[in-house]
Amino acid sequence: MIQFSKRVAVMTTASVLAVSFASAGTVLKLNIGNIKTAEISSGHVIMGSQSEATEFIVQYVNAITESDKKALQTAGFEIFGYLPEDALVVRGTLAKITAYKNKHKEIHAVVDYDPTYKASTHFQPASIFNKSSLERVLIKTFKASESEKIATKMEALSPQVIVEVAEGKSIVAFVPRGLVYAVAGLTGVEHIQPMPEIQSFHFTMDQDLISEAIEGSTGDYTDLVGNESGTQLMNFDAVWSLGYTGRGQTVSMADTGLDSGDINNIHQDFKGGVVSGYPFGLWSKSWADPMGHGTHVAGSVMGRGTASKGLLKGGAYEAQMVAQGMWSPMLKNLSVPSKLGDLFAKAQADGARIHTNSWGGAKTFGAYDNFAVQVDEWLFANPDMLVLFAAGNSGSDKNRDGRIDENSMASPGTAKNVLTVGASENVTKSGGIQVPISKLRAAQDEWSQEPIYSSYVSDNKDGLAMFSSRGPTADGRIKPDIVAPGTNILSVISQDPNSSPLWGRYNQDYAWSGGTSMSTPLTAGAAAIARQILVEKIGIQNPSGAMMKAVMLHTAVDMYPGQFGEVGAARGQEILTRRPNADEGYGRVDMGNIAQLGSATKFIDHREGVVQGAEVSYEFNVTEGHLYANLAWTDAPGSSNAAKALVNDLDLVLTLPNGQTLSSNDHTNNLEVIEKSGLPAGTYKLTVKGFKVPQGKAGAQPFALVYTAK
Repeated sequence: MIQFSKRVAVMTTASVLAVSFASAGTVLKLNIGNIKTAEISSGHVIMGSQSEATEFIVQYVNAITESDKKALQTAGFEIFGYLPEDALVVRGTLAKITAYKNKHKEIHAVVDYDPTYKASTHFQPASIFNKSSLERVLIKTFKASESEKIATKMEALSPQVIVEVAEGKSIVAFVPRGLVYAVAGLTGVEHIQPMPEIQSFHFTMDQDLISEAIEGSTGDYTDLVGNESGTQLMNFDAVWSLGYTGRGQTVSMADTGLDSGDINNIHQDFKGGVVSGYPFGLWSKSWADPMGHGTHVAGSVMGRGTASKGLLKGGAYEAQMVAQGMWSPMLKNLSVPSKLGDLFAKAQADGARIHTNSWGGAKTFGAYDNFAVQVDEWLFANPDMLVLFAAGNSGSDKNRDGRIDENSMASPGTAKNVLTVGASENVTKSGGIQVPISKLRAAQDEWSQEPIYSSYVSDNKDGLAMFSSRGPTADGRIKPDIVAPGTNILSVISQDPNSSPLWGRYNQDYAWSGGTSMSTPLTAGAAAIARQILVEKIGIQNPSGAMMKAVMLHTAVDMYPGQFGEVGAARGQEILTRRPNADEGYGRVDMGNIAQLGSATKFIDHREGVVQGAEVSYEFNVTEGHLYANLAWTDAPGSSNAAKALVNDLDLVLTLPNGQTLSSNDHTNNLEVIEKSGLPAGTYKLTVKGFKVPQGKAGAQPFALVYTAK
């Protein structure tokens, strides 16, 4: 076993085996900082047998190739993943890795995978005051088959260590703060972090305002004008009128449950629409919804509107639902399985190709953590599923400049491959919560400055909800991806008599609510209809998740400059730049644009993908001077230890008739966009290039490209 002495500085913590190429100038981009491998000191202690295998970081002079990986595997090394830049995590013995480095000049350096690299930066520093205090942690292992063995080694470190769950590549345990690095140093451990505090993302409204909302409702539908469900602002009528209602599509929802948890005895708005239901909550035997949040969410996805005689339908009101209840009767709260892939796999087996989630962890803002990695890992292996996550409700103006601050994005909404949904404003001026933001109890702390302070939560179609979490992520990726109405949304309420009134009951069948919890299921309903159109109208029988994501972004409406106009940042302009940006992502979902998809738009679902150094091109004519192109790909999972989540990097390049090329030159996101107006008429070319593909499928990265040229 390799043991490490105490390090003095992060930048000099790992050992380089053999001589590095000083001229390479490469670094490891990790959460703890940039590690200059060529300058790392060898001042440490290596003890134990050189024949015991453990993990090392192998960094290459140039971009990693398939032949580089094959050579490592042929030599007997296991490869566990990628680290930026141009490095692989491998397992082998010290003696063997040293010999391999000496024979291969393409290797820049071999570095110990130091325990300090593998511990989340969100842990409080250990001290004599807290070293014995227990912290609930989530550990990711390199191999599922080793989790039980690692759990046993953890328990041997101290009688204080309590392992709760060791399942798949995840271990949940209580560990003394002073032993975090000892756990991180165990062979087979990839990452350790504080256990996320999971919550549903309905915005908690003041009780006195909820009481007012309840008192102001007639409950007999005579006061409804059609905009209460949020579907009107999203232009769902445009697709419904063409017969696209979600028919033939199955959506799954993981939440607090769904109504009674009994397909044969369920709220009338869901009768005939529920395929199956499963309990995932801790100590739960039912997928019923005693809280009410999940039922409200499901209503926005595919509620039939039966009780309201069609007035309050979900977005995809003829779609089917696979319900997954995560309510724990013991905890009286959500309890998310440590192995998130179980949720998606169960839904996929029952026919779902869209999975919506209105929950997350709202403490470690922007982090690409274990949960985000898990989701990306599952989607990379199962590219036909589109998974949606709510962005969170942590938007605030702490610096009191009249604009919502950056960096409040919740995990797993920080995952690369999901469609992350923020909340825009619905437009309803009666019903629900109809007071200025200044009347909210939290206003003085969170939104005390104009123009936010005097605004209302649902009075402007171009407005973003003040509580909606903003990006970017910690590594600079644009999130949210898209927004949809999430304020004063009227949807189905659970028939459990003790369920929450949320933002206020309208009557015994429906209740108001708000949050990114509400915008996400509306977007899931939109995605179900988009998938129906791709299958029935466009002729793509099994569209990939990347294709569905690209279509949703391609048809969104840019909300720039937001509800307060082009007044400038100093006066509180809500959105400072055109899309994509960290406030609205690519814009608000618009079903009118989805309804119009046709011959002017090209859809390329490239399953074979592009290899590193190769390219695929598409020629087209521009007559009216406009091009909008969206490239999306389901990327290989990154590392929770890395400061950059992107692994496989593709480029989208536009070649003009005169040979000039334009590109966003984006090496951060797994989405690329080119939007240009005023182009001269002529023949153009879009090219997808494999810039770096270290972790492709058979060396290639599949992609989806959607473009409209006029």
